[in-house]
Amino acid sequence: METRTLIRIVVAFVCIGGTILGLENTYGDNTEVKALAQKTACGSPDCSINVLRESRSAFSQAFSFQTTLAEKGKHEQSASVDVECKRKQFLIGDYECVVTSGGLPNAPSAAAP
Repeated sequence: METRTLIRIVVAFVCIGGTILGLENTYGDNTEVKALAQKTACGSPDCSINVLRESRSAFSQAFSFQTTLAEKGKHEQSASVDVECKRKQFLIGDYECVVTSGGLPNAPSAAAP
């Protein structure tokens, strides 16, 4: 087999594999990613969350939440939080979420286990 033919076959498989991974990231089930994003946005069991916006691409997922923290004997705190989740490697690996803007005071970031 010629070297050029082998290179073409390898490139074709890499392109097809990348496309499949990108489609899975964009259209696959994102329940776990959404839960991780909510945990990142709030970080407290006393926090309630409403999803304002959700967007997905092959490389990342972005969420906007309205968070409300109700503590006993204190006034409710409310804030809008933007969270972006990306895979640790280019198209594979666990998701890692970070707050990109907003948030409740002292809300810690979370990463996938």
